[in-house]
Amino acid sequence: MLVGCASDMTYVPKIPPRAQAKLLNYFEQPGNKVFIIAIDPGGNYAFGYDYGKPTLAEAAKVAVKRCNASRESSGVVARPYIYALNNTVVYEERIRKAHEDSAAEELKAQKEELEKEDAAVNSEAVKEQVLN
Repeated sequence: MLVGCASDMTYVPKIPPRAQAKLLNYFEQPGNKVFIIAIDPGGNYAFGYDYGKPTLAEAAKVAVKRCNASRESSGVVARPYIYALNNTVVYEERIRKAHEDSAAEELKAQKEELEKEDAAVNSEAVKEQVLN
């Protein structure tokens, strides 16, 4: 059974004003930097960033650790997303991509469930025909 509704709408949380000051500081820092933020529907947020590492991957590891520590201490349960890689803002793009991937996975799971149900029903129908 397929359930749900299709929608092209993706909710992209707005950056709270208090977090914008943190972003200004981030953008002033040297390269190989990553800013990660998690924003609850009520506007509570947690973030982490790092900069000046040899690679973006190294900066991302530290930023994730800092964001997760901030989420834990402030009780933020929202999923964190990358806001910026170096000076390129990728926040909305990352949220939309995650939404698309999640929707595709859900449709795939529903299709597989439907195919299993169809196979079971058809198998029973074939058995009935053979027995009659």
